[in-house]
Amino acid sequence: MKPSQPELTIEQWKRRALRAEGAIRHALWMSPFAYPKAETAAQMRDRFHQHIEATYPDLITRYSHQPIEVYKRVDACGCEDDGSDEYENDHSEPSDDDEYVCIRSYLGQVCEHCENEDGDGPEWKPYAVEWPCPLIREINATPSDAEVLAASLTPATTT
Repeated sequence: MKPSQPELTIEQWKRRALRAEGAIRHALWMSPFAYPKAETAAQMRDRFHQHIEATYPDLITRYSHQPIEVYKRVDACGCEDDGSDEYENDHSEPSDDDEYVCIRSYLGQVCEHCENEDGDGPEWKPYAVEWPCPLIREINATPSDAEVLAASLTPATTT
């Protein structure tokens, strides 16, 4: 069974959606500068990237730390070739290194960006970091804007 996305609260999902919507809105309403001289498309792109990096660093981090699903290679999966179309469909998916994988033999998810230099990652991919990686777990644990506001409005109790 494949693991699902990390368990997030409704507030965390809402915050992610609103932040992504804000980034898209900025991109759609952005226009090139015309004064003192016309801005090129590359300059406009760089300005947009700077804005996103400054305003939504968590979205950039989430984008670069995507999960990658890992499966056993066909030659090591242990499935019996019965010549059926189902067997052929489950064993015809190429991986990134053009080796065929068995989609019946799911091993887990690793982070696309993180590497484990010590080689003590999962036994099926020792130099990878299982997803969600520590950085994504930290971002997921960050309180939502509503939680921060509620905490700041609640009077502190002393004992």
